[in-house]
Amino acid sequence: MLQSIGELLIMPIGYAMIGKLAPKQYQGVMMGSWMLVTGLASLFAGDFSGMIPEPTGTTTIATNAGYAKLFTELGLGSLAVGVALVVLIPFLRKLITDKAETRPMETPVPVVPVA
Repeated sequence: MLQSIGELLIMPIGYAMIGKLAPKQYQGVMMGSWMLVTGLASLFAGDFSGMIPEPTGTTTIATNAGYAKLFTELGLGSLAVGVALVVLIPFLRKLITDKAETRPMETPVPVVPVA
């Protein structure tokens, strides 16, 4: 349920950023790529759940080791990606502001009434 709520909250932000930053001719491809990546993430979530070994015992003490190892690896991977994104913040901000400043202003087309 938390994953579904997270997807509902992040999808509009992703589409807005694609609409703002992607060139007009590539916006459809970029939005399709965004959906593809979301689908692949769901596929990988299923693979990660299959990585948990079958519990050999019936008590929580016996089964916690497998869960602890998997979630430690996932947590460390998420932390590494988070640190990499924090390091990239200045570069990404520069790309975003450069893109917003270079977008040409649309000039209105004058309407000539037909007599």
